[in-house]
Amino acid sequence: MSRRRFAAAAASAAVLASTVLLAPAAHADSRSWEPGGVRGATTVVLNPSLVPVLAGTLKVKPIAPGALIAPGGRAELIFPITHVAGTVVQHAGGLQFSPVGGGSLRLTRFDINLGTGLLDAKAQLNGKRLAGRVDVFALGPVQPIGGSVPACSGTAAGLTLTAQAAGALGAPSFAGAFVGDACVTQR
Repeated sequence: MSRRRFAAAAASAAVLASTVLLAPAAHADSRSWEPGGVRGATTVVLNPSLVPVLAGTLKVKPIAPGALIAPGGRAELIFPITHVAGTVVQHAGGLQFSPVGGGSLRLTRFDINLGTGLLDAKAQLNGKRLAGRVDVFALGPVQPIGGSVPACSGTAAGLTLTAQAAGALGAPSFAGAFVGDACVTQR
């Protein structure tokens, strides 16, 4: 996607942000998830300059029990933590995208690996499950959003899109793009 198209998409942020905030969650992929198994949650405060691209171009929708909320007008994704094993934090739910050029990409069962500094997921492209896991985000320092770093009472990390994920979305130029700040809060 050219910088001009990205700038044009960013200019229509208000309209497109309302689209993503009102979109229903995609069909749940994680039937084994039970509310009693929740061990906390990971909240991602989205980079507002990417919300128009996520909503308008990639048509992202949360997969239940993941959720998209907007406290104070700030777009946040929340995923329940289902298990913690050493430095790996596992989650239920996921995200569904329409990659540039068409099709469908579903990312579910996110794992945050504090040891490797990556967030990976199970992936399904156009209805076919991909082998293994896909590295989706690299973990790094938190970054200011709306002029300040979001508060976090757990472990915080900034999320940037990996080259592998940017390619799968049909937008290789977005590799390294800052997506938002994550806060992992365990119970």
